[in-house]
Amino acid sequence: MAPQRQFDFWREVNSGLVDYAAPADRPPAYDVHAATWKFGGLAMLVAKTPAGIYSRSLAQVRRDGIDHWSFTMARSGRRTYRTGDQVTAMRQGELYLHTLGQPFDAARTASSWLHLYVPRSDLGRAAATPRPGEVLALDTAGGRLLRDHLVLLAEELPRMTRADAERMAEATRALVALALAGGPERPEAATPALMAAQAMQVRAIVRAQLGSATLGPTRLCRMTGISRSQLYRLFAPHGGVALFIQRERLAAAFRALSDPADSRGVSEIGAAVGLFDASSFSRMFRRSFGLSPREVRDAARTGAAPRPAATLLGAGAPTSLRQLLLAI
Repeated sequence: MAPQRQFDFWREVNSGLVDYAAPADRPPAYDVHAATWKFGGLAMLVAKTPAGIYSRSLAQVRRDGIDHWSFTMARSGRRTYRTGDQVTAMRQGELYLHTLGQPFDAARTASSWLHLYVPRSDLGRAAATPRPGEVLALDTAGGRLLRDHLVLLAEELPRMTRADAERMAEATRALVALALAGGPERPEAATPALMAAQAMQVRAIVRAQLGSATLGPTRLCRMTGISRSQLYRLFAPHGGVALFIQRERLAAAFRALSDPADSRGVSEIGAAVGLFDASSFSRMFRRSFGLSPREVRDAARTGAAPRPAATLLGAGAPTSLRQLLLAI
């Protein structure tokens, strides 16, 4: 879109739902990046936009009848949102819930943000839905779990098949129910869909934090809001949390050592994935792969593909096909 037409186009695209106010000084460009997905009866909008002022009027609410719930979070920037007499300063990184079935005025800085839209009927009589004219800050363990799930979902949706996205809608609904119903120890938190979403979240955190010496159950519980007992249930099929973290560290080390473009030394790679003791690193690596770290590094540098003799089985290895399938 030509820069001088960008604002008018963005305003037109949104005119069926909200009205954007034209800035006093027309910007030379209005660079927007936005994508939407529909999956399993839910919708997600991910966008990066310049500053803007917009509103949804009572006439629009009555005309279109759209009253979906909107879970919204600014990944950068901030937004001020007014409904009736309530003014909410939506802070970066926090998840909020409001409805499109009421008028509002909003102003935001240049920001990136995401919305999950959920049909009103999906939430039924959930305990924590906002009252008319209210915006609800979901600053609870369940709310933070849903927030982190939505961030991961926004990153993964572009790569998902339609079938995967449909299945992910079930997990998303389970996390929405948890965020609005109470803590993770409630009976409804133990559904397979919710456990799958929780496990996905923990795996992502583990892989992002491999180099931390303090990575363990206590830290994972604090970062996710999942109780220790639920965390242990999630990773029992993997031989436990500690063994799962060890396998992830060894797998990351194997990938790095197999990369001829990675110029780091063996000990440096071990430390980067949280395996700080060189002798222990070498011993665990050989036990898991049947090769030493040095042998893998030398094979990669000479152009030979390193082929592990084992696949991270070690202690607690599956002894049947059923256990093996549960462990992946």
